[in-house]
Amino acid sequence: MIYRKDEYLIVKGEITDNGMEIELNGKDYSIRYPEGVWSPLEDEIKRSLLDHVSFLATNYLPLVFNKRGIIYNTRVPMMDSFSFKSMIYDLPSSAFLDGEKTLDYLRNYYNLDFVFSSEEPIVWSKKFKPEKAALVSFTSGKDSLLTFALCRRLGIEPIPINIVEPSNTYERKHKQMILQELQRKFGVNYHIVRHDVGVFHDAKRMGYNETSLGWGNQLMYYMFIHLPFILHYRTKYLFFGNELDCDKEIPNHEGFRANFCYDQSSFWTTQMDIMLRLMTAGSARVGSLVGPLNEIAIVKCLYEGFPELAKYQMSCFCEDPSTKNHRWCCNCSKCARNFAFLKALNIDVKEVGFWQDMFQEKLLNNFSVFNGDDTTGFDRSGLGRDEQEFSLFLAAKYNPENKALLEFSRNSKFNDEETLKKAYEYYFGIHEYSAIPLELKKQVYDILSQILWITQEVKQ
Repeated sequence: MIYRKDEYLIVKGEITDNGMEIELNGKDYSIRYPEGVWSPLEDEIKRSLLDHVSFLATNYLPLVFNKRGIIYNTRVPMMDSFSFKSMIYDLPSSAFLDGEKTLDYLRNYYNLDFVFSSEEPIVWSKKFKPEKAALVSFTSGKDSLLTFALCRRLGIEPIPINIVEPSNTYERKHKQMILQELQRKFGVNYHIVRHDVGVFHDAKRMGYNETSLGWGNQLMYYMFIHLPFILHYRTKYLFFGNELDCDKEIPNHEGFRANFCYDQSSFWTTQMDIMLRLMTAGSARVGSLVGPLNEIAIVKCLYEGFPELAKYQMSCFCEDPSTKNHRWCCNCSKCARNFAFLKALNIDVKEVGFWQDMFQEKLLNNFSVFNGDDTTGFDRSGLGRDEQEFSLFLAAKYNPENKALLEFSRNSKFNDEETLKKAYEYYFGIHEYSAIPLELKKQVYDILSQILWITQEVKQ
């Protein structure tokens, strides 16, 4: 078959001395690793990583550039069939957020052509004797900090890996300072991966219209970015901070099931576990240690159980100029959500770096409970609205001077004693979660139970 190249994107992948380079339509974007991590990898593994990274970083781009597909110089990725399901299940939420039709998104993705090199696909596995260590996909958010803390409590050496997205303008500086502090205080190894390829998600810099498309394979993609570190350190685990909220879904505007972070769900975390176990012949696992908890319970566990780490929390994208000197912009829905959780638990927000009161009337548009126009992503979906309402109800008693909170709390459903009791049990409860490695499950539940003062039976 003859492909008209002007109808296709051209993607070329190349192995370099310190990582990989992805060429998109004539321009190069790199991913760089430390010398001692990348160089020792077998050529077969390097080439397979290149196959997966080239595909997973770009397979949505024909949708935003209105192309028929992509012509690659790389081979069919070994785990290609896994990526299809994650992409498909992400499309209903993307359509909802973009105000488009799900069937159009499904049809357009289904009909794409991906043309690969005629070389034989690479199939490999590498068994090793694992160390009692874990890579922690590190953002310095509440999830990754609690994961870091739980690893230490479990006697597992945590190795934080931070992948810096180029569109997050001021984020790297803040996270580098935090990681340096963690290294100084706790003696941990850490790595920051320079990830120029992440610019593909930046609509303005790449020249396409803003869209929610393209995030369906993100955690699978990150798993492959982490793989050289797994093999270098021979870690037994790779932990993502996937929480209970990541399993929540609603019907979208057309009746399709929509999970706004499907690739962080317990089901998909288990799928990634299967992939990593296949590639390492059972030597390494993927999981989440914070999966049994709702967001407000994660905050409570972190601040009450591990205050020495809680002070490093940052959960803002750091795109606003104000974050040049602050790690919270105090003007986005992620900041608003975390501010509500902290205030609900009567935690001093200044201690963690909040520099203005987000309960001011001018900032209420960032809260989904107040039908904020400035909410994004998960906050805009409405899935976290009930937990935020519960948090604001609790926060109201610590902020009696705030008129908006007091007016809200007067009319809240949580004034009903039975409703409030059930909310406490649910939001501060420890729930059944399938994506914790089985050998760690009881210990993790025991630690969380001690902090939350809950008697918990664990299914083995």
